[in-house]
Amino acid sequence: MDNSTISDSTMISDMSLPELLVILCTNRTDMSFQECLQKEIPPLVEPLPTLAVTLLIAAYIIVFVLALIGNSLVVIVITRRRSMRTVINMFILSLAFSDLLIVLFCVPFTLVEILTTDWVLGPFLCKALNYIAMVAIVESTLTLLVIALERHHAICYPLRARMIKNPRKAGYVVGVLWFLSMCLVSPLLVVHQVTEHQDTLAGFVLRNYTFCREQWTVKTHKQNFTLFLVALLYVIPLTTMVILYIRIANQLWVRKAVAPGDMPRSKASNACSLRYKKRATKMLITVVVLFASCWLPYHIVSVFRDFTHLLDSGHNRLMLAIVQLVGFSNSFNNPIVYVFLNENFKRNFLRTLTFNRRRQMLKGKKGAKTGSTNICPPCNIATTL
Repeated sequence: MDNSTISDSTMISDMSLPELLVILCTNRTDMSFQECLQKEIPPLVEPLPTLAVTLLIAAYIIVFVLALIGNSLVVIVITRRRSMRTVINMFILSLAFSDLLIVLFCVPFTLVEILTTDWVLGPFLCKALNYIAMVAIVESTLTLLVIALERHHAICYPLRARMIKNPRKAGYVVGVLWFLSMCLVSPLLVVHQVTEHQDTLAGFVLRNYTFCREQWTVKTHKQNFTLFLVALLYVIPLTTMVILYIRIANQLWVRKAVAPGDMPRSKASNACSLRYKKRATKMLITVVVLFASCWLPYHIVSVFRDFTHLLDSGHNRLMLAIVQLVGFSNSFNNPIVYVFLNENFKRNFLRTLTFNRRRQMLKGKKGAKTGSTNICPPCNIATTL
């Protein structure tokens, strides 16, 4: 080996990888220098595989259609039928509005963000979409907490005055919850910004990216805000709900307590009242469990992403798309739960879907059914949900 070969080998070994790539691409004649660098260096944001894109599009469309139809039916049933305007149903109406916000503003635009490597929706939607999503999630959490508090007070302390006496006052509480939710996540309107990023190598610009991300002056502020949202607006409320529903379950299933107002009635009537309270409680517990389960992966990934350096690789982007999809799927869970665990919702859903053609037939069946039993007055159902 001559001295020139040794010298060349030593020179190459002393070069950095960017310098070697620049030399390689300079000597390429089959493509331009820019194309060579882009081919040899993986992109900063990797696109998703074709199969993953196809499955995600199908899944997001299914979630969108089911949630839109289901929650629209909930809104129509509660707003158009006076018998359905109870205290708890006003909160269920608020949950339906939250889910509709997520369906209309978050599901389609999130899919666009997932399928593209750049933010293409502009600065306004960058702020608005993230803000609306968090407002809806926080409002749902607070609404479920208020429902648990109201049910706990009504079942465990039946001699005391009800916390929320009528649907109108429930509407005032819902308004306060929405206002509080908007205030709590208002920093997102400021910190979410569209930023430009250049992927460079040895002074050469490889690719230009446009991102919609939170821009905090201090990184710890972002981490503290994420912990605040997860702990104060997810972990603590859900822990409180678990404690409240354990006490409610003990009251209904273990002690089998009957409200003092039910005492003068017959044993059959008391048993029916207790049965409806159990069914309503099962429905509400199911709604809470589904909400907690669907949004838990999203909160875990959010904390992990803020406290570690999570690359925009294809694997990580696919993981984020899946946990967002699981969270969005909660939007169509509630109407399904209402149909299976609440006869009032099931009956009114059917009436709404079949319109006037079968309304008289359903009324006749309902009248024959209530006339034959007559041990569970309709007012018992209305006081539960």
